[in-house]
This record gives sequence, structure tokens and C-alpha cells, in this order.
Amino acid sequence: MSDKTPHSLGTRLRNYFLAGILVTAPAGITFWLTWRVITFIDDRITPMIPPGWNPESYLPFGIPGLGLIVAVLFLVLVGFLAAGYVGRLVMGMGERLVGQVPVVRSVYSWTKQVFETVLSQSSSAFREVVLIEYPRRGCWAVGFITGETVGEVQNLTADTVYNVFVPATPNPTTGFLLFLPREEVYHLDLTVEEGIKLVISGGIVVPDHDLETTEEGQPSGAEAAKAQVEAYAKKTIRRRRKEAPQKTRAGFVTRLRNYFFAGILVTAPLAITVWLASEFVSFVDSNVVRYIPARWNPETYLPFSLPGLGVLVVVVGLILVGFLTAGFVGRSLVASSERLLARMPVIRSLYSGVKQILETVFKEQSQAFREVVLLEYPRPDCWALGFITGPAEVGIQELTPDDTVNIFLPTTPNPTSGFLLFLPRGEVRALTMTVEEGIKMVVSGGIVTPPDRSPDVAEAGPADSQHPPIAHSG
Repeated sequence: MSDKTPHSLGTRLRNYFLAGILVTAPAGITFWLTWRVITFIDDRITPMIPPGWNPESYLPFGIPGLGLIVAVLFLVLVGFLAAGYVGRLVMGMGERLVGQVPVVRSVYSWTKQVFETVLSQSSSAFREVVLIEYPRRGCWAVGFITGETVGEVQNLTADTVYNVFVPATPNPTTGFLLFLPREEVYHLDLTVEEGIKLVISGGIVVPDHDLETTEEGQPSGAEAAKAQVEAYAKKTIRRRRKEAPQKTRAGFVTRLRNYFFAGILVTAPLAITVWLASEFVSFVDSNVVRYIPARWNPETYLPFSLPGLGVLVVVVGLILVGFLTAGFVGRSLVASSERLLARMPVIRSLYSGVKQILETVFKEQSQAFREVVLLEYPRPDCWALGFITGPAEVGIQELTPDDTVNIFLPTTPNPTSGFLLFLPRGEVRALTMTVEEGIKMVVSGGIVTPPDRSPDVAEAGPADSQHPPIAHSG
């Protein structure tokens, strides 16, 4: 009786309120996110439906999800057409056309590689959750296997190496790409969804797994490890048994599903490439066209706008500036402007730094971001990709071993952020992949792996291309 007396009316109301949140919040957030996705797709696709085919033209109300239905049907149709000879022919012509555009072809190439690898039925990208020692021995982190390392990275490390993406918390869309030997990667009996929940929640949401316990109620080390291995093996066997019959009978629904994913593979890389290009063109146009005098602006005389007019003006302007500054008068004007800027306290520092960066990146003899290297990070036997940006500054060279280089270590999938490290050149291994290929590998989380072009592989062939692991001082 005494246990129930403290529960006053206010306490019960508070408990009911919290219980109401627990019941409604998950469903409410899920519904809200789903509705936002449907609305986003509808707002962009429904206006493109011809009025004669749009049921909303005859009905006094809108149809939520109409754009989503049209998008799914369109992807299935594209996948069906792409499976035929004519579709493959058109795709080949389109890819050859895209391959002629310098920047666009790079975006399209790596986007297509990522989608092909992720959506491939035989792909294991982002399909396994693992535990690794990171960033030092005795400290553990959750990662996701994106594939088995191949090419020169594997040849320079160990016999079998995995590409492991280690996500950040609470945003798992960024993190680091690491290369680890198979014996240092511990498989977890977690689905990818459970692993992502664990990362996003910062360890708050922990999946329930039944393990044998000791007398104190806690799983012993040996029993826990044994149960983990057995559970993982059973789960793998169940998954393979479940997938086996699905591959043998290709029913109508299975064919529609395959056409749908084929449609994504065809349209997504091109759509992302076109979207990025249009966003860049729109950004430049919106900030340049308004400064063009009306009498020189062709849009003043035409009944329509000209996409890319701002980009064209910028390109022509830069060519003109480069031509003028190559002469004596242009160099004199530039020198006078720099002397003027040098007298302004804050602006001169900003101008000097920006000028140094651009001169270093664009000069023909520059080695900035021109070499991809493999380094042990953040501990021995754990590897990462970096980019040499130049020799270390004199003061840093005096405090470090000889021939220390600046290495930029990028994050995944955003290579514009990361860490600046200083390492002796002898502790890094130069790779034959280009900077563009290195960036693709980082952005894709290891899904896109370039071929090995090292001289030893070219001479010995794939069978004899194994290099001994690199010895480290740890």
C-alpha cells in the first residue's frame, strides 16, 4: 500500500505523457519522413505529366504519391528497354557522348561505378557489420565492410585485406576508409540496419542477442566469442538458403524488381551528373548574368533565357584577363594592385594565402595533390589513402626526420575535409593510381577500386604480383 502512495495525480499524468510520446513519436517521425519524400518526388514529377494523362486534371482533388508511382513505372520501363539490344546501343552512344566532356565524364564514371557495385545482386558492399581496433590497440569501433581489397593496395599490405568504412556519430554518411587484414576484422551478428542504428544513437540503441551467461549473469569471454561465431554462421547459412530458391524462379515480380534496379542503374548516374552540372550552371548564371549590360545581354532581345550564358561570360572573361596580364601593361597593373592590397592589414593576409594556394595548385611544376600514397593510420597494420601536397615547411623539417612530406588524409565520402599529417617519405608507399582514381576510391568508401598498374605486376602478371607486407617500427 505504501508503494502506491507516492504516485500522485501529477506523477501519473507525467508517466502517461511520456508513454504517449513513446507510442506516437516513432510512428509520427516515420510518417513525416515518408510524407516528405513522397511530397518531394510528387512536386517534381507530377507537373511533367501531360494533362491528358494526369488523373488530377479530371478529379477535384490531388493524388498523393502519383509522382512516386510514375517514377517507379518509368524506372521499370527504362530497365526493360535497357535489357534489349536497342537499349544497350543507345546507352553506349550516350556514354561515349558523356565521355567527351572533361569534368562531366569523371562525375558520371564514379557515380555509375558506385551504383553498379551497390545495386549488384552479388555485391557485398555495405552488407557486413564488423568490429575493429580503432584508432589504437585496445580501443574498438564499428565499421562496415565495403569489399575485399584488390590491386596495389592489397599487394603492399597483406594477403587478404578488407575495405572498412568507419562512420562518424551521429552522422554515418561521413567517416574514414581504412584497409585492414582479415584477421583483424571481427564479424558481428548484426544487420546493416542494426549497425547504423547503433552508430547513429551513439550506443544507446543496442540490439538484443541471447548469449549463454555465467553464474554471475554475464556472458563469459569464451562463451560469448563462441556464440558470436555460431550465430554468425547460422545467420549466413539461413540467408544463403533463403536466397537460393529466389534465384532459380524468376517470376513476374522478380523480373519487375530486376527491371526497376536496372532502371536505377541507367538513370541515376546520368541524373546525378546532369543535376550537379545544372546546379553549377544555375549558380554561375544567377550571379553573373545580372551584371551584363542590357544592350549586351542577348536575353534582352530573346523571349527566353540562355542556360550557361553566365558560364560562357566567365570563361571568356578569364581568357581575356589572362591575355591582358601576359603583357607589360597587365603585369604593371597587377603589381600596382598587389602593392595596394599589401597595405591593408587583414585583406593582405587573406590575399597572400589564397594566392599561394592557387599558385601551388595550378602551376605546371606543382606536385600538390599529384601523388596518392598509402600510409599506416591511425595505428600499425591499419592503412589509409592520403595525398602528398608538398614538402614540409622548414621549421617542421628541422623537428622531424629528413625528407618529411605534407600528407592530406581525406574523410569519406567528403574528400574536402580531413587531416593534415607530416610523415617521412620513407614511411609512405607511393601508388600508381591517379589522383582522380584515389578520390573515387575515397568517395565510394572503397567500392570503386582502380586496377594495379605497378611495374612488378605488369612484368610478373597477376599470379606473381604479391608483394611482402611492409614492416613497421611498431
